Amino acid sequence: MTMTTLRKNKAPPTLAYETAVVSIVGYFYDVDFGSGTNRQAHRVGKDKRCTCPLGAGCPAVAAVAEYLKAGGERAPDPPPGFYPVAPASCPICRAGTVYDPHLSSKRRGAGWRCVQGGSRHYWEAHVQVLKQKLAANPWLFPPVVIREGVQILAYDGRREGDALLYPGVLRAEIVSYSDDQ
Repeated sequence: MTMTTLRKNKAPPTLAYETAVVSIVGYFYDVDFGSGTNRQAHRVGKDKRCTCPLGAGCPAVAAVAEYLKAGGERAPDPPPGFYPVAPASCPICRAGTVYDPHLSSKRRGAGWRCVQGGSRHYWEAHVQVLKQKLAANPWLFPPVVIREGVQILAYDGRREGDALLYPGVLRAEIVSYSDDQ
């Protein structure tokens, strides 16, 4: 966890503070304005929105910007298709979104619905990520090799010097019933 203290010359109207302590928690920047404020801690995402009701207008967003300008450590990016919070706009049509707890999961993060396309756009966004992952990995079952004395799954394919234990099966090598008709 990285912490940096920022000094401000002028207190914003919504939060009176002299210092903000910024630290990284998960995929967020945690901003603590200290004990002199009603709401001490804020979580700011990489989308420049605070999880508090002020959203993008929260002074914590400016505190994170100053923290980063001062050389502060960047929060990690979430894995593709994982939403720590509902996105501000739909990745399919750019309309607004609303949080939907029924679609939330440990694997996909916060559930959301598009105000125009509903939950269908949520699922389309996840299907796009799955298609990208499938395109990046052509193996149904990767080769098993001994490389440099260690048995590994060779997702990158066989290399010169590998001792082959299992040749693997490419997705393209599988013929399905629908392909024959």
